[in-house]
Amino acid sequence: MASVYELARQLGKELMNTPEVAELLEAKKIYEADTEIVKLIQEYSALQEDFEIRFAAGKTTEEEQKAFREEMTKRGEVIKANQAAANLFAAESKFNQFMSSVFSIVTATLAGDDPSQTGGCNPSCCSSCGGGCH
Repeated sequence: MASVYELARQLGKELMNTPEVAELLEAKKIYEADTEIVKLIQEYSALQEDFEIRFAAGKTTEEEQKAFREEMTKRGEVIKANQAAANLFAAESKFNQFMSSVFSIVTATLAGDDPSQTGGCNPSCCSSCGGGCH
């Protein structure tokens, strides 16, 4: 009998053969090749982190907060308009929904429920899944 760890490795290998993983890896490859958008997102994240630290320490004024929100909105629009970033975000979302579906099956099995009735590819769950059939 295979150990849980062996089965987990096997599941990981099987997951690598899914369209969701293939799309994510391809989107990530294209995104990482776009050095401009990578830099923009790194700057966005650094600014966000710096502001959150200053805000938490009470070192920002209302005027600074407003200016920060406006600046970050502008930067966010530039990022959203980038096709490589948009494709990566979409692929990550689809992958996360897929993994949630897989985890739902594991959780249902652990609870002693019939996994086909609590997630995964059950058509009755499609309205909440949004990921389509797998």
